[in-house]
Amino acid sequence: MNEFHVANRRGWDAVSPGWQSMVDARVDWRRSAEDPHIAFDPRELEFLGEVSGREICVLGSGDNLAAFVLAGMGARVTSVDFSQVQLDIAAHRARELGLDIAFICSDVVNLESLADASFDLVYTGGHVAVWVSDLWSYYREACRILLPGGIFLVNEYHPFRRIWQAPSDRLEPANHYLDRGPHSYDRSDAVPGSLPGSLPSYEFHWTVADHVSAITEGGCDLVAMDEFGDQTEWWEQVPLAGLPRCLLLVGRRR
Repeated sequence: MNEFHVANRRGWDAVSPGWQSMVDARVDWRRSAEDPHIAFDPRELEFLGEVSGREICVLGSGDNLAAFVLAGMGARVTSVDFSQVQLDIAAHRARELGLDIAFICSDVVNLESLADASFDLVYTGGHVAVWVSDLWSYYREACRILLPGGIFLVNEYHPFRRIWQAPSDRLEPANHYLDRGPHSYDRSDAVPGSLPGSLPSYEFHWTVADHVSAITEGGCDLVAMDEFGDQTEWWEQVPLAGLPRCLLLVGRRR
């Protein structure tokens, strides 16, 4: 991994237990294998369709709610994340739920352990691209592991929401929309006992056009695109109501 991804992985390994506790306070992961809406918006479920028996890869799986839901729906799921701590938490939970999921610790820009054309569907959702320094390599790998005609489903936090100064009671840009970064900050304050400056992390702010071109140049035809959700999330510290919350892209492997 490059220096940015190494630093981001160290940061996620360190903050994962505390971050997972915050997720657990709002979402009951034990219900995820029974309720698809725990992880997916109805728009996503439309494109997922019938997943039973299909090979599905979840990239940047994080809390693994999506992986649990898909496995609960009968899919054969491979969960990929660069944080071993995240995967260890998820593997323990999968065993408790009785779900058979393959967990792989890997950088999403280099999925060399996964064969070409081995999945019916690849899913990535939430906040993955922001940690990735090369969106084109990421989406190229996602398309590579898809079977011809397979679906690449992307539901990302909308790029419009990433540029604002926080905390603030008004919308004031902290970065230009076209400034891809890296934007650096320190995560040590989220880990008790860590020294200030010990957990540098790096974000990359990809535009809507970047996402579209990375999918099409990666080997997929864009077959659908949507923007939805305009409420402010519980963790957001700026008044974002009225701006699209999610960017949904659907590609089909050529």
